[in-house]
Amino acid sequence: MKPLAIWVVVVAVVFGGFALFTSSTRSTEQVFVVVDSSFFMRSFVSDVPRELDRIDNAEYSEFALATTRDRNTTMVHSWQDQLTLASFDPFGPCSFDGIDQFPEAAEADERILITSSDTITSSDTGCDTTALADWTIIALTP
Repeated sequence: MKPLAIWVVVVAVVFGGFALFTSSTRSTEQVFVVVDSSFFMRSFVSDVPRELDRIDNAEYSEFALATTRDRNTTMVHSWQDQLTLASFDPFGPCSFDGIDQFPEAAEADERILITSSDTITSSDTGCDTTALADWTIIALTP
């Protein structure tokens, strides 16, 4: 019985040490998230916080958050553990010009745009997403 107990202790120590080593050496991924706050997003006011919560459930990640509308991109917060959008008031036309103007956009391992499917499919919005080839685009649908 004693050899079995010694074997269990050795296996637990080895696997525990391996788990500790891999979790401590794993790098943090930086994710830059931009929320479209144009009038196309009015019907998705309650969906945006849920989507941000889903994104920030990722382990080993830190997030920067910005909003954009009508050629005006505003930084909400720089790198932190959670996405925090205090208020969300969709208003005005949409434009994704200057979406990558922040240093956080260049530093990020992943870039995510949250917008509405109406923004992407409507031809008169001026919200061209073709320039955002390396971005993950989350199109919220009604």
